[in-house]
Amino acid sequence: MHPSKIRAAIAAAPMSTALILVNVLVFVAINLDARLFDLVSLPPSWEGVAAQPWTLLTVFFSTQVVIHIAATVLSIGLFGSRIERFAGSAHLLGVYLLAGLAGSLALVATAEATGFDARSLGPSAAFLGLAGALAALPRRAGWDRFPLDKLVVVLLVAQLAPVVGIGDWVSSAAHAAGLAVGFGYGSLLRSRTATELLDTSTSIP
Repeated sequence: MHPSKIRAAIAAAPMSTALILVNVLVFVAINLDARLFDLVSLPPSWEGVAAQPWTLLTVFFSTQVVIHIAATVLSIGLFGSRIERFAGSAHLLGVYLLAGLAGSLALVATAEATGFDARSLGPSAAFLGLAGALAALPRRAGWDRFPLDKLVVVLLVAQLAPVVGIGDWVSSAAHAAGLAVGFGYGSLLRSRTATELLDTSTSIP
């Protein structure tokens, strides 16, 4: 991509760019110093969370695996930038934070219920929240070429993968929570936008 196009993309979606940059920097830092893992990863119990409450947030800005950081960059770039252009930087950040936090809470609750005892790391719930939010927004938000409604259904069905021994329930719970919160946020944005358009049309003499 030409440098001028890169600068234009950053200028059009500064929050998306910032989220990508933070995730990439943390990815590099964790891989350079493994001791950071215990500082940013999410404990599997409420007792552990009480001792490290910041991990409810840091967990969805952190990953160690190349395929995960690639998925994060791609998702924020495709979904986040469209949400930002349609609704603004504050709403993009709102979706990312609320979906990620919902995923963290669901993860710990499920870990406690199932006896899962490993720390967790990754922004999947947050960026799946972006996909859910964009799926709820009007097509003019810029997803007309992406079958996001079908993607969301597939992802929700995939949450049943632990039934056949693939993955674990804590990840499924986090993903489903992120998607649900993102879709709910997007639905609220859609309703607000529709109301604003109605008010504008009725005010025209």
